[in-house]
Amino acid sequence: MEWCLENARFRMVVQATGAELSELWDNHHQRSWIWQPQAGVWNNSATLLFPVVGQLIHNGLWQGERFFPLTAHGFLRHQTFSCVSQDATHLILEASDTAETREVWPFAWRIRLTWRLNDDGISVDWAVINPDCQPWGYSLGWHPGFALPVSREAGWQVRFDRACAGPFATDKRTLTIPDDAPDVSAFILSPDSFAGGAVYFALGEGNRWAVCSPDGREQIVFSGSQKWLALWGVPGADLLCVEPLNGTTDDPNFDGQIANKRGIEWLAAGETHHHQLSLSFPADSERQAG
Repeated sequence: MEWCLENARFRMVVQATGAELSELWDNHHQRSWIWQPQAGVWNNSATLLFPVVGQLIHNGLWQGERFFPLTAHGFLRHQTFSCVSQDATHLILEASDTAETREVWPFAWRIRLTWRLNDDGISVDWAVINPDCQPWGYSLGWHPGFALPVSREAGWQVRFDRACAGPFATDKRTLTIPDDAPDVSAFILSPDSFAGGAVYFALGEGNRWAVCSPDGREQIVFSGSQKWLALWGVPGADLLCVEPLNGTTDDPNFDGQIANKRGIEWLAAGETHHHQLSLSFPADSERQAG
């Protein structure tokens, strides 16, 4: 099952499995922005991460004496979403806990995604809902891949409107954040940028960032509520994953207790958290990054 939204410029397709954005065709640029699965490179397009982000070095999480045998990035990307409503510009999808998810994470949960197709791009709101009678901790992230000629063309970069801490390279899918972290306003991609894995940045609240082509023009502009950004790709492939995250992969010295995991948010019984993100794709005449 899949759903489609279309306007004069864009056509977007979302799959029922994982609510994965599988296509974003742009009539203006006559191209598809989203990476298409490719064996041996990356076999996804844009996956959702919940209730954890990244690698779990203990093969799960502890909450006191209780152990939850979660896998890397959690289980949301494998869940089947249903359509709540759809019109010409909006698509609302929802998934909730199942017997299978409760075996590894024994909580009631619900995720509601609201996609919106705009004249210049797309926006999404993730509503994380706790229908349980107890609080639980979680991380939420989005892992979209973009088909960009980053291996064929030197000089691609990611620029930040507000300087942020980073870059922080991962080592065997773990992440150490030094106390004296530098601030950067740009990250220039190189052939070995992701030789060791993903690279993280601490965005802070409400930052704006853009993927810029070698001529300095903004190709994809992001604005969101996420506190972390991970960049990832496969050396030699024209793939750039730009991952807005609330949470990170584990610290190598993490003790496994969810209360001590970097980026965990706690959601009280009966409450809802909203996470927003917008993506725009400037026309050729729009502003050049400085």
